[in-house]
Order: sequence, then C-alpha cells, then structure tokens
Amino acid sequence: MQLTKLEIKGFKSFGDKITIHFNEGVTAIVGPNGCGKSNVVDAIRWVLGEQSTRMLRSEKMENIIFNGTKNRKAANLAEVSLSFDNTKNILPTEFSQVTITRKLYRNGESEYRLNDVKCRLKDITDLFLDTGVGADSYSIIELKMIDEIINNKDNSRRNLFEEASGISKYKVRKKQTLGKLKDTESDLERVDDLLFEIEKNLKALENQAKKTERYYRLKEQYKSLSIALASHRITHFSESLAKIEEQELAQRTEQARINTEIAKLEAQLQQLKQDSLAKEKNLATQQKATNEYVGKIRAYESDKKVKNEQLRNLQDKETRLSNELSQDKQQLNHALYNIKRLNEEHLVEQTKLNGITVSLQQQKAEVDELRGQQQTAKNKLDASTRQHTELQNEIYKLEKEIAVLRIQHDALEQESVRNITDAESKASELDQFNALVDQLEGQTEALQREYEAAVQSENELQQQITDTETAIQSIKDELVRDNRQLDAKQNEYNLTKSLVDNLEGFPESIRFLRKNAGWKKPYPLFSDILFCQEGYRIAIENYLEPYMNHYVVQRQDEAVHAIRLLSDAARGRANFFVLEAVSDVPATGVLPAADSLLIPALDIISVEEQYLPLCRRLLHNVFLLQSDDEKALESSLPTENTVILHKSGKFSKNSVGMAGGSVGLFEGKRIGRAKNLENLAKEIKSLSNQIANRQQKLGDDTQRLEGLKRSTQKIRIEELGLQLNRLNNELVSVKTKQEQYQAFIANSQNRKQDIEQKMANISHELKAAEPRLATLQTDKERQHALLQEMQGAFQELSEVLTEKSSAYNQENIRFHQQQNRVSSIDKDLEYRESLRETYETRIAKNTAEYEQVQAGIKDTLQHVDHSDEDLIAMYAQKEAFEKGLQDVEEDYYASRGKINETEEHITRLRRQKEQVDFLFNELRDKKTNLKLDLNALKERLLVEFSIDIAELMSGDEASERDAQLPEPEEDEETLRFKTEKLRKQLDEFGSINPMAMEAYQEMNERYTFIVKEKQDLLDAKNSLLETIQEIDDTAREKFMEAFTKVRENFINVFRSLFNEEDTCDLILSNPESPLESDIDIMARPKGKRPLSINQLSGGEKTLTSTALLFSLYLLKPAPFCIFDEVDAPLDDTNIDKFNNIIRKFSNQSQFIIVSHNKRTIASTDIIYGVTMVEQGVSRVVAVDMREVA
Repeated sequence: MQLTKLEIKGFKSFGDKITIHFNEGVTAIVGPNGCGKSNVVDAIRWVLGEQSTRMLRSEKMENIIFNGTKNRKAANLAEVSLSFDNTKNILPTEFSQVTITRKLYRNGESEYRLNDVKCRLKDITDLFLDTGVGADSYSIIELKMIDEIINNKDNSRRNLFEEASGISKYKVRKKQTLGKLKDTESDLERVDDLLFEIEKNLKALENQAKKTERYYRLKEQYKSLSIALASHRITHFSESLAKIEEQELAQRTEQARINTEIAKLEAQLQQLKQDSLAKEKNLATQQKATNEYVGKIRAYESDKKVKNEQLRNLQDKETRLSNELSQDKQQLNHALYNIKRLNEEHLVEQTKLNGITVSLQQQKAEVDELRGQQQTAKNKLDASTRQHTELQNEIYKLEKEIAVLRIQHDALEQESVRNITDAESKASELDQFNALVDQLEGQTEALQREYEAAVQSENELQQQITDTETAIQSIKDELVRDNRQLDAKQNEYNLTKSLVDNLEGFPESIRFLRKNAGWKKPYPLFSDILFCQEGYRIAIENYLEPYMNHYVVQRQDEAVHAIRLLSDAARGRANFFVLEAVSDVPATGVLPAADSLLIPALDIISVEEQYLPLCRRLLHNVFLLQSDDEKALESSLPTENTVILHKSGKFSKNSVGMAGGSVGLFEGKRIGRAKNLENLAKEIKSLSNQIANRQQKLGDDTQRLEGLKRSTQKIRIEELGLQLNRLNNELVSVKTKQEQYQAFIANSQNRKQDIEQKMANISHELKAAEPRLATLQTDKERQHALLQEMQGAFQELSEVLTEKSSAYNQENIRFHQQQNRVSSIDKDLEYRESLRETYETRIAKNTAEYEQVQAGIKDTLQHVDHSDEDLIAMYAQKEAFEKGLQDVEEDYYASRGKINETEEHITRLRRQKEQVDFLFNELRDKKTNLKLDLNALKERLLVEFSIDIAELMSGDEASERDAQLPEPEEDEETLRFKTEKLRKQLDEFGSINPMAMEAYQEMNERYTFIVKEKQDLLDAKNSLLETIQEIDDTAREKFMEAFTKVRENFINVFRSLFNEEDTCDLILSNPESPLESDIDIMARPKGKRPLSINQLSGGEKTLTSTALLFSLYLLKPAPFCIFDEVDAPLDDTNIDKFNNIIRKFSNQSQFIIVSHNKRTIASTDIIYGVTMVEQGVSRVVAVDMREVA
C-alpha cells in the first residue's frame, strides 16, 4: 500500500485547494516558521479520524476551517482527501485505489466518504485497523511525541507495541465482549428480582385460586340478577365489538398496503442488485484489462533489457552444448550394450510363459462351463422365488382388502342411523329460523332508509365545510405571502433609510457637511437627485462615479462657505456643482451610423427640471448598448466625442480608449436612494391595507366555519350505523344458519342413498374376494415345496464350482507372475530403447542447436534496439485504461448507495408492518376478551333467568335457552327469600379474584419460563467468560512474540545509531501480566551510566525513540511514516545517522519529513515548499531532487 495523493481545501491556513503527490522514497516538506508545514501533518491526522482538538493544535474543531484574512472571507467548509494505492490488497477491500475524505462545515455538521461513498468514522477506523496507519498509530511522529515515548505519557509506548503486534483488534473484541458480559449480568440481576417477586406472590395467588373455586361453587345456586343491568351490559358488548371490528378492518387494509409496498420495493431491490452485479462484473473486466495492459508494458520493458543479456547467454550456451554432446555419445554406447543383453533374457522367459498359457486356458474352459450351469440353476431358483413372493403379496393384499371392506360396512351402518336422527332434529329447528328472518329483514329496511337520508344531509354539510376551509387556507397563504413581502419591503426601506441618513459609503467630508450646523441648508448630493431605469443603473453609476459624491448647490458662495468649514475643521475635501454656473448644452447629437442598438443616456434618467442642464452637460453624447452581445466589446472605438456604455456596466468606450472588467455585487445601488425611499413607503402602506382587508375576511370565514361544524349529524349517523350493522350482522348470521340447515337436510337425503349404495357394493365385493383367497393359499403351499427342492440342487452345484475355481486361480497367479517378468523385461527394453532414441535425438538436437547458437551470436551482434516510441504510446494507452476504470468504479459505488437506500426503506416499512401487526393483535385480543365476557354473561343468563330476553341475543340461542330452563316449582316469595339468602351469603364471602385460577396458572408457567431463561443467561455468561479468556490468551501470545522480535530489533538498530559497545534493552515491568504491563526502555551510551532514560540528552532521546520506532517497523512496516521536525535536537553527526537509517528503510515504506535541517532536506527525493505569498494563506511548490540531480 502506498500513499499517492493529498488534497486540502479550506483547512487551517490552506484557503485555496492544494494537491501534494507522493511517490516512492523520501519526501520533504520545508518552509519558514509559521508558513503552515505542520498543517499538512494535521490534515493527514484529521482525515484519518483524529477527534482530539489538542492533537490538531486547536481549541475547538470549528477553528480548523480557514478563518479568512484581511482580503479574503472565511471558508464555510474544510475538506481533506487522502488517496492510497492498494494494488497489494493490504487494506481489506477489493479496490486498487482507495480515497478517504473528511468534511467539516461551519454549522458543525461533518461527514466521511470512502471512494466518494458516504460512510461512518467506524468504517474508516476498521479499514486501517492493524495496518500501522491511523490517527493514533506510529505512522505520524511529532517532536513532542519523542518526549511522550521517553516519558511514556498516556501509556504511549504500550499503544505503539499493541498497534505493531496486531492486538488492537483483540482489545476491541474484548471490550465488546465485556460490554455483552455486563449486559448479561444486568439481565441476570433482573431475572433474580423477577423470580423473587414471583415466588413471593405465587403462594398468595394459590390461596386466592382456592377461595375463588369455593366462591363459584356457591354462586351456582344464585338465581336472580337485575334484568336492566343484564340488558345494559349486552348492549355495551355489542357496541364495543362493532367498533373493534371497524378498527380491525382498517388494520387489515394497512397490512395489505404495507405488504404490497414491501413486495414492490423488494422487486426493485432485486433488479438493482442484478444491475449492481452486472456493474461489478464490468468493473472486474475493466480491472483485468488494465492489469493485463500494465503487464504488457512491463514485459515490453523487460524484453529490451533481455536483448542486452542475450549475447552473453548465447556464448555460455555454446560452451554448454559442446560439453553435452561429448557426454551424450558416451551414454549412447552404454545403452546399446544393455539392449543386447535384455533381448537374450526375454527369449527364455517368453518360452516359459507360453507353456503356462496353454494349461490356464484348459482350466478356464471347465470353470466357465460350471458357471454357466450354476447361472441357469440360479435363474430358475430366482424365478421360483419371485413367484412365491408374488403369491404371498397377493394373499396379504387380499386379506387386507377384505378387512377394510368389513370395517367400511360397519361404519356405514352407524353413519346411516346417525344421519337419520340429525336430519329429523334440524328440520324442526329450520321452521323457527324462517320466521326470524322475515322479522329482521323488515327492521333492516326501515333503518337503512333513515340512515341514507342522514348520510346525504351530512355529505352536503361536509362539502360546505370543505369549501369554507379551502377558502380560509387560501386567505392564510395569501396573508403569509403578503407578510413576507411586507417584511422584505420594510427591511429594504430601513436599510436604504439608514444608508441615506448615515451617508454610508461616502467620504468623511460629506458626512461632516451634512451634520454641521454651520451649513444649514440641506443641499442634495448628485447621487440623490438622479433617478435611473433599473436595467441601466450600474452603467450610469460607473460612468458618473467621479461625480456621485458632489454636492449640488445653487450659488458659488454656498460652496465657498462649505469649503471653509472643511478647511477649518480639517475634515478633508469635497466637490460642488454650482447650478448658476452651469449653462445648458445642445441636445444629444445624432446616433452614430449603423448603431441602431444605442440609446442616449439622457433618455433613461429622470431628474427635476432645475437639475436637467447639469445632467445634460455630464451625459452629453453618452450612449448605452441595448443588447448584451459580448461581441460588442471587440467592435471598433467610437468617433469624435461619443462615449458608449455596455448595458450591464461591463465596459465603456470613447474615441481614445476603453475601460471595463467585472461588475461588483453592490454596484448600482447609490443612484436615487432618496427617490427609492418614497416608492418603498408607498408600497409598504399599500401592503398594510391589503393585509388588514384579508384578516377581516379571514375572521368572517372562520366564524361561518364554526357554525357549520356545530350543526353536524355525525353522532346520529354513527348511532344509526351501529344499529344497522348490528341488525345486518344478526340477519346474516340467521340467514347463514338457515342456509346451513337447509343444506344439511338436503345433504342428509343424498347421503342416505349414497350409504345404501356403498353398503350393497361392499357386500358384493366380499362375496367375490373370500373364495379367491382360499385358492391363492393352496397355490402358495405347492410353490413352497418346489422352491426347497431347487435350493438343494443349486447348493451342490456351487460346491463343485468352488473347487474348480480355486485350482484355476492358482494357475492364473503363476501365469500373471511369469507375465510380469516378461513385461518387466519388455519395459526395461523399451526404456533402454527410449534412452537410445533420446541420446540420438539429443545428439542431433544439440548439434543443430550448436550450429544455431553460432549463427545467433553473429545475428545478435548486428541488432540493437534503442527506440522508446512504442513504450511512450503504451503509457498513454495505460492512462486511458485507468481513467475508464475510475469511471466504472464511480458508477458501481453510486449503484451500491442506491441499493442501501432501498434496503433502509424496506427496513422502515417492515418496522411499520410490525407495529400494525402489534395493533392488530391487540384489537384481536380485545375482541376475544369481549366475546369471552359476552359468552360468560349469556351462559349465566341461561342458568339464572326465566325471562324472555330474545331481543338481546340471537334467535337460536334464545330458543335453546327456553328449552333448557326448568319450570319454577315454588312460588315467587319463596324464590325471593332463597335468592336473598344466597345473595347475603355471597356478600359475606368477601372480595375474590375472579381471574385467580388463570392468573395462578399463568404465573406458574411464567415462573418456569423465567427459571429456564436464567439458566440460558448463566450459560451465556460462561460462554462470554470463555471467549474473553480465549482473546486474552491469543493476544498475550501475539504480544509476547512481537515484544521478543522488537526487543532484538531495538538492540541492533540502537547500536547502529550509537556504537556497537553501547547497551540497551526493553523490559516488561510486570512479566506475569504482559497485556497490562508497562514497557521500560534501558539505554546506556558508551561512557555514561544514566539512572533513567530521562537523563539522556535531547539528541540521545531522539535517537533512542527513533531506534524504537524503526524496531517496530522491522516487525510490521507501516505503508508510510511522517516525521514532524523530529530531527530538530540532533547535531550534524547524528543527523547523518538519522538520514542514513531513513534511507535504508525507504525501500519498504514511504517517508514524509517536515524539517528545517539542510542535511535532512538534501537527503530527500522530493521537496514540497510551503510558503505564504499572501499573508495568512499557505501555498505549496514542488521540486523533484532526482530530476535536479
């Protein structure tokens, strides 16, 4: 990984955007004190995520934004970008170019970007974790950090070792795990508290449950309750149920809407992901093409170098080939001798093999014949076995079918009896439903007509309310617009009046005369008497700029008096126009030829009559261009005394020259200030009257709206709607049951016929199946006897075959052994033959190659290529490839950002869906509870009352209740006495908990659940403790391994910076706990015995800290390192040691050095000079020392 580019804009003293490019080697940043060198280091530290304002040398974060200078305004944004080359994939990302950006706005908002994609600070920190790069890593070293390392301030040594050893991520994991452990322990405490409370209440709740059970046994005898209370409660239940059902329907609608939107977004997300995948593939293809082209360039460069080495290689090859030819000829003679010997051995062994082959073929024929007999017997045995198995399966299947038929026949008989009984019962109940349906339909039609009339009236009223509200809102919008316009005009009036009254922008002499009592008459300024059309104000003001501050007086003595006042008070100079001395001039001359777009300046101004001669004299022969054509600037100069002005004031021309340039923001604001004040006052008064009229109309419409809202019939409509819904629901319920009963009776008749037909079919099948079963069982016994005979014959044949096969296998083994011997000789012969052919081929090849090499030497001496034009073209093509790759990467990351936004939207919708589901479940629970209460009340009324309450319940429930209630056997007085007696007993029973049984069961289940949860939390705690121990063990092992290597490196580097006789060491203050132990530095230069490292000189401390830093680099080289004036305490000798060791390590890492030392600057590759050409604004100038050298 390599640092490639730093871009700074609006950060500290860098008011303008600057770019610093970093190459391999050592880069120096130089400049005088206070020019902004260290601000470059602060910018790198800040973009890497530094949050401490102290480390950025600032009191608060806002101060790092460019604060402006005397001639520049302050910036609103500080922005720093840092780019890395990640071709070696050191950073955990697939991108070869990584750019991180940090922005801070003056309002306090900030943002981070990774490859121009918005991200979090945590993403930046995780990206550079354990890479040696970061705001607090050892990659940025300042002079004050040398003392911090020596003094171990804020445990800085330990932080450096942890970053280098790579245990920072383990510390983060341990911290996260400890947080989870703390949460788990907190959950355990809450669970223990819950268990304590539940155990305390569980016993009391058990007693309440037993008491409740006794109470309900006594209450079963209670037979009387107020009918009014019962009627009221039933009505209340019906209304609540209707309201809940409406809310439930609304929630269902919302669920469907959210599900539809989620499905739509998920489809869009899938499409986006497919597009992103295609873009990702395109990105990979582009990267591959770029890398291949870079490889092609490198191959081309290598080829040029190869040509310079080719001649020497050919000469070496000539010598080598000569030696190889001599050796190959000797080896060829040896191979020919071995071939002759092996041919003789092959003849003997082949004769033996032929004899064994004849014997083996005879035995194989006998075995094959026996195997054919065995296979025939086995086929007959298998066929017989299959027939026997098929008979068994068929018998089993038939027995199963007979059993099933008998079970079906019995079930059909029972169903036929039950069907007849149910049909007779339902027919009697159907007559009652028919009468109830007719009654409910009449009530529903009457209520529906009343409801429709009320709704129509309410709709008309709501339309009037809507129209009125629309009119009110329109008036409010107009009032807001008028008030804003009035405020703008009032502010403009106040500002203009302040400028006129205070003479803002005028010299002190002008303000003095205006306020001086000795000059009593309020003489006007020339800028006040002149009024101009808006489009030409800037042009006229620029032309008349020299005269804008002139006072206009009537007589010369008035001007003389004013001049004397200024002279006596020493308040500067002033200019005066004396009207009596101004003579009128002729009218404006004829327009210049061919200039129809010109307009006289006098035509676009307006002044009072007394000032008109003065204006004519000043604007005589002055013309303005009516168009904005920029080509007019290039036209020829006017003739004679004509002056031409551009409409917007960009330039002016006269007969001898021209002037022009940019137009200021506040130009054209001085002409006619006094006149503008009058116009603004009129507009303010007009707007105030208009606002008052609108407010009056708003009050009238608001009163009318309140009257309309008071006359609404919504409550009546809701009551009628509830009644209508209740009747409709009741009618639908009754009709549904009526239809169900009719369908049941019809189905019963059809079912009766089906049952009779099925029973007849089953009886017929049973008569046919039983004789067939007996026949199959007889066939099975006969087949079993035949099967046993065939198995015996097959066994005898198998034994004979086994004996013959054994003898054949022995002979076959002998055959293969002899065959292997012959084959071995054949292979040896083939090998020797191949050697012979190889040697012959090599001799021929080397002979030909030897001749080619001699020819190549001659040819190579004649060809040398010094052309670089192809290489330059290839580099240009490489830049095109890289630019295309960057465009594809930007498109890909934009696509990924859109995918993330869609996923966040889906997540919000799913949360909304969960909330809707939660509300829906609550409504369903409420509805269930109401139904439970209603059913309990109905059951109690059926037991307790002998009064007809059919109007409060459905018809079928009323009929069933009347049938179940017994006739009273005692008179009314006796029943009242017994009822009163039971009521008193219930009152004396005391308060009970009606939900005690259910609550006890629920609490008991909850107690069991929480006990299980506690065990799960204990298991989780143990798992977290084991994880922490595992993290500590891994971190301890890595730290000790890194500490040992750094200690060895420190001794070597220290002695290279000092002398070989000097001693040094790194010591753990607590070796038993290395992860928490401090790290002590022991350094003793030759001839010194300091008691502590703090007694070393400043230069020795710097070299010691440098030795420690480079020891860490040897363990884990950081991609780059920045030294901010670290070499300040060193003398010339130590400076050279410091520079030498930096040069030594520059092959592995980039070094960026901020320094004033000439020796250090001279040893670097590239120098960036930081200067302040403009006070308070830093600039950067680059010098490549390699090109200078």
